[in-house]
Amino acid sequence: MTTFVDDLSSSALFAAQEANMAAFWLAYGRAPGCSASSDPDVAWFHTGIPYPLFNGVAHAMLSPEAVQPVIDILGGHIRKDGTSGLWWVGPQSKPEDLGAMLEEAGLQPIGETPAMAADLASLDSEPSSIAGFSIETVRGAEMQGLWARTAAIGTEAPPEAVDALERLEATITDAGYRAQRRYVGFLDGAPVASSALVLEAGVAGIYAVATVPAARKRGIGRLMTVAPLIEARDMGYRVGVLQASSMGRPIYERMGFSEIGAYRLYLQSA
Repeated sequence: MTTFVDDLSSSALFAAQEANMAAFWLAYGRAPGCSASSDPDVAWFHTGIPYPLFNGVAHAMLSPEAVQPVIDILGGHIRKDGTSGLWWVGPQSKPEDLGAMLEEAGLQPIGETPAMAADLASLDSEPSSIAGFSIETVRGAEMQGLWARTAAIGTEAPPEAVDALERLEATITDAGYRAQRRYVGFLDGAPVASSALVLEAGVAGIYAVATVPAARKRGIGRLMTVAPLIEARDMGYRVGVLQASSMGRPIYERMGFSEIGAYRLYLQSA
């Protein structure tokens, strides 16, 4: 039975959103030909996709002695494929000087991204519609590939990453992946937007909210966020969580999301 997080001030909220985030990324690490490892101390994944978001460490509560072995393991995969990856270092990450240790090991700090949360009871149950726009739930390998291509183009990933993600996504059959929900937004019949919903650790996590450049500034990103969260609310979830890009943050704030902490991002390269 799911225990829902219902308090935005709860000390357990940040840990819940981090567990939710790890569940999203680890599903990629369990895809064919990929690698992943998860235990209470660390969650890392590697897909080989040439885009740092799809390789990295999503959770780290390590002893000082355990940091370098994780750097070495992930680094072995990165060097083999010539890719790069991200370490997400949040307020609960350990050791407390993890960021400094990563920099000493040669990783590069590349900025911060906020973790945000909202009370789902405050969401507009009937968000305004957009003429010619509809949202479909992803079902089957072909649509998984379409979702991946749309999401990658919407985040302006390089062409080689778009193609690689489309190929990989269509092969994923892992139970953890299938438990997640993915959505494609269509405008006049053309795929223009993506989002994903992860129901894990008692919170509803939103990921991969992206709109292709030609369809932006119409409110599509807001609809791609709200519709999945309303589904989650109808299932009993009370708190929504996400990690915001600089482009998305103002939209989420207008929807009622507020920052609950921030991740410092460190790039590990070949």
